[in-house]
Amino acid sequence: MLRKQGIFRGLGREGIIIIFIALAVQLGFSMLQPVIQYYIEALENPSIPPPESRESVRFTPEVIWYIAFNMTAFMILRSPSAAFFGRLSDKIGRKRLIVIGLFLYILVGISLGLSRNAVDVVIVRALQGITSAMVWPVAEAMMMDKVDPAIRTRAMTLYVMSLNVGNLVGPGMGGAVYNMIYIFINSNKAIDILRPTIIAPVPLFIIAFILSLLLKEGKDLVTKKEELNKDNNVRPNSIEDKTLSKIIRRSLNVIFFSGMINGFSVGIIASILIVYISEYIIKEPVYIGGIQLTASLFGLIAAYPIASYTDKKWGKKNMFIFSMTVRSLAMILIGFSRNLIALLVGMAFANISFNTGMPSIRAIQADLTKTQHRGKIFGYQQALFNLGMALGSIISAYLYINYAHKLIIGMDGVVLIFILASVLTFIAMLLAFIWLIDTREINLEHNIIEP
Repeated sequence: MLRKQGIFRGLGREGIIIIFIALAVQLGFSMLQPVIQYYIEALENPSIPPPESRESVRFTPEVIWYIAFNMTAFMILRSPSAAFFGRLSDKIGRKRLIVIGLFLYILVGISLGLSRNAVDVVIVRALQGITSAMVWPVAEAMMMDKVDPAIRTRAMTLYVMSLNVGNLVGPGMGGAVYNMIYIFINSNKAIDILRPTIIAPVPLFIIAFILSLLLKEGKDLVTKKEELNKDNNVRPNSIEDKTLSKIIRRSLNVIFFSGMINGFSVGIIASILIVYISEYIIKEPVYIGGIQLTASLFGLIAAYPIASYTDKKWGKKNMFIFSMTVRSLAMILIGFSRNLIALLVGMAFANISFNTGMPSIRAIQADLTKTQHRGKIFGYQQALFNLGMALGSIISAYLYINYAHKLIIGMDGVVLIFILASVLTFIAMLLAFIWLIDTREINLEHNIIEP
């Protein structure tokens, strides 16, 4: 049986390819993290010098809004698109959507570097939201189709680790590329350095596209098991089954609702984090990339051992609760950070949370749904998460512009933004703690509730 095989054999051909696709794409877009805020600023003010030439950095409200819109545009179109393409993949197959989406990534990468102004960046990011929805909910569903239920959490952890390797290496790579171009070009205009830096990730998207051509749709392991169950007159649960357990219905609703709350929390932080770091802690892109690299390294090292242990001992639900608790505390620590060490510790714990929480909740989704509906469920979950992020990023920009630099209750207003995000994360954790089923109660071989 597959569950007696090693994890890498258990992943299968498609699982391994998807992991490398995720690595290439995440590496590419993570390269932009240390510089995207300066790119938007330079597009709005083409004569502005590089940050290294300035005594300090303070972004205008217009630039902060554009940075927020950059994320909101991506999420607001990704939200309905994820639901649509998830359902579509259940009907027409997963591979073709992944291939088309990754080809469009190449065009998006080129267009981003050729943007004429900040509005163009927002438009391109909106289009990227659609292409992202074609790829990631579908790829995650395909991966869950291909692995034995007993190793789903560990398989998803390897997938998330590939994303984190991208997050680990990408910002450092982006900072290094920016620094080399800065030295080579030696221009007093930031835009001359930033354009080639923004286009630099395109070859990675080309690699991801080529890898996607190697995927095979085929009949997967879980479908074969479900057919066996049907032959034995065993009725597996699905969201379409009228006799579906109320407990499973409730659990799926908790996943959707807590996902939206968690997305709102993540959106609050993600849209202003780079602005916060640049204004309060360190302004040079090469150092920003270095901090992100180091924090991601800690998350990467800790992820799989934690996932392997908790998957066997705690179960997926408890791992998700653990990760949300860690994230809630990490957000508060980041908000109070005023030096590189405190920031590094906070971001390291945030990375550990991401690397353990996301695989566990994806594995729970897969446990509760049949293959023919899995794309829909993964699409709905990501749609609601993205909607939350879109709303959170707009509210965060408003709060940052109006309150970040004011003293409120004896502390910097920016700290309260991080505390708000922390509280929302804690609420999402409580919902899961109270109402999410522990899937150790489910017979994973037949995907039914045990009597």
